[in-house]
Amino acid sequence: MKAKVERIALPEGKRVICVSDIHGSLDLFRRLLDKVRYGADDVLILLGDYLGRGRQQRETLEYVMEMSKNPNVYAIRGNWDWAEWVTDIFTASPSENDWLERLPHVIETRGFIFVHAGLTSSDLDEQDAWSCMKNDAFAENGLKFDKYVVTGHWPVYNYVHEAPCFNPIVDEESKIISIDGGNGVDEAGQLNAFIIDNGRFSFDYADDLPEIRVDKAQTAGKESLNITWNDRFVELVEKGDVFSVYRHMRSGKVISLPTAGSWADGEGRLCRCGTDYRLPVRAGDTVSVVERYGGRIYAKKDGTAGWILEPGY
Repeated sequence: MKAKVERIALPEGKRVICVSDIHGSLDLFRRLLDKVRYGADDVLILLGDYLGRGRQQRETLEYVMEMSKNPNVYAIRGNWDWAEWVTDIFTASPSENDWLERLPHVIETRGFIFVHAGLTSSDLDEQDAWSCMKNDAFAENGLKFDKYVVTGHWPVYNYVHEAPCFNPIVDEESKIISIDGGNGVDEAGQLNAFIIDNGRFSFDYADDLPEIRVDKAQTAGKESLNITWNDRFVELVEKGDVFSVYRHMRSGKVISLPTAGSWADGEGRLCRCGTDYRLPVRAGDTVSVVERYGGRIYAKKDGTAGWILEPGY
């Protein structure tokens, strides 16, 4: 099925706020809109995946449907908004299904293209609908565009192989902007708002993580590794009660990670995502706590996650 492409003329001089992958997190979405001071004069473009994972499935969908009645709010369809994907966790009403079915897969403006997951070429009229909704690792496919293509779907930390960062990525060479902060997918994930304001880019984010203040400084780790989804194969070197030692198959690097979290795929290969990055902090810094493991904390600061070895909080 060909993708539905909607071409619009954005009003001049207005902020354009882009949010993707809300995943049933209505409270977080509303808090993010408050944080960026979203108002009626702003343009809001929602890049899909309103459903899936979160606890507020119907509430989120109803809220977005109501918002879309505003002429400055535009919604795009994502893969989790496809009926076959959500039947086990959400049963949409006929009116909700009809609204989802009518959503475009691509929105094009004079300077930007908005799509949930990605494109297969620059010819928008020849796009496959499913490829627009599910196009994994789109920014690594080697495509380049004349207009900026703003996408969600693939959490941005999967593009980073040293220190996992959850903030939007702007690739000026390919003109691809990736904004999915991993909300609902990764324990350190966040909901990003990417803001286009008269040609200038900025962003803000919200998450549900508790905060602490650390008392001891530490420097950043060197030669760290972030094992991403597409590069997840490991072998177990030494198993421990809290932390185990793994060898990353592609790089050969030996890395210590929490024992909990590894799994075997359908072919019996051991898989593990994670990082050994040591988060740089100063005494008095506030960080978000993702998880505690014995005397270590996996934390996030300014959108980047890593380990604090002796937090002293």
